[in-house]
Amino acid sequence: MSRALDDLDPRFKPVACELVARASEHLLPVLITFTSRTAAEQAVAVATGASRVAHSKHQDGLAIDICPYDIYQLHGPDKLKWDTHDPSWARLGSLGEALGLRWGGRWHDPLDPGHFEWLLDGEHYKDIPITSAAFAVHGLSV
Repeated sequence: MSRALDDLDPRFKPVACELVARASEHLLPVLITFTSRTAAEQAVAVATGASRVAHSKHQDGLAIDICPYDIYQLHGPDKLKWDTHDPSWARLGSLGEALGLRWGGRWHDPLDPGHFEWLLDGEHYKDIPITSAAFAVHGLSV
């Protein structure tokens, strides 16, 4: 598994860099935990419960997982042990959605507040609330 921003798809990389920069500007230092994964690494993520999809956007360089540094220091690399009720996650989610990203913190099963992914044209937007800045960034209307 990679944590390198250079492994991201060129369409997504500048937005991912902007997300990390905005987090820093908001005094919310983050650690990049994953950018890309191979198919074999994704299979392990599914087997361990870290993912529920056979093919992840991480495999296409269209997703990034980040964690507030303080939470990572307290709970380590296993995202299943992170405190998902910490208000830092909501702050990160707002920053990512303002950039037009789909945020895993809106999902309920599994909740994945450190996951952000790039939406391609024509993708399904049903999990993005109309009030979300991401909805407006993609020019969607009701």
